[in-house]
Amino acid sequence: MKSIGALIVTLVLIMPASAQELSKKEQRKLNKELKKEEKAKEAAAQAAVVQLMVEYQRFVLEADRLRDKRGTTVNVPSTLNFIAVDSLNGVLQIGSNAYVGLNGVGGITVEGSVAGYEYKLNEKNGSYNVKYFLRSPSGSYDVQMVVFGDGRADATVSSTWPGKLNYSGFLVPPAASRVWKGTTRY
Repeated sequence: MKSIGALIVTLVLIMPASAQELSKKEQRKLNKELKKEEKAKEAAAQAAVVQLMVEYQRFVLEADRLRDKRGTTVNVPSTLNFIAVDSLNGVLQIGSNAYVGLNGVGGITVEGSVAGYEYKLNEKNGSYNVKYFLRSPSGSYDVQMVVFGDGRADATVSSTWPGKLNYSGFLVPPAASRVWKGTTRY
């Protein structure tokens, strides 16, 4: 009887040591899976926010890069270079910290009404193709955007004047935007 009791006590003392060693491997694997699940949840939440912004026409594309028709790319401050849509109204702005332009922030600001707003979901990669016209007293602008589920976005703006300007950055809700809108002069 004593030998059975001693055997049980020995097994109880030995098992936690082997279980603990095994649990370290399992713990790492579990932590890795938890991080993966957390990233997937965050990506799904971000995709839902992007979907709402596109569907309700309320977003700001804060551009950190601009590209002209020749392909010249310039890194720019996202607080001054943006495309904004708030339901029926829209804004296009380019700006610079180095100059004082017509709009007070080193560039041009165009405000107008949004017309012909359309979007289409690309189910293969979860991106949206957005098209609309911005009509302002200074002219009409055709805006075409590709918005990805993680919030990255590229927009091409063209007008009656030859050439196009491409904005690259991230789509954010208007309430979370950090942009500074300049004055509009027509």
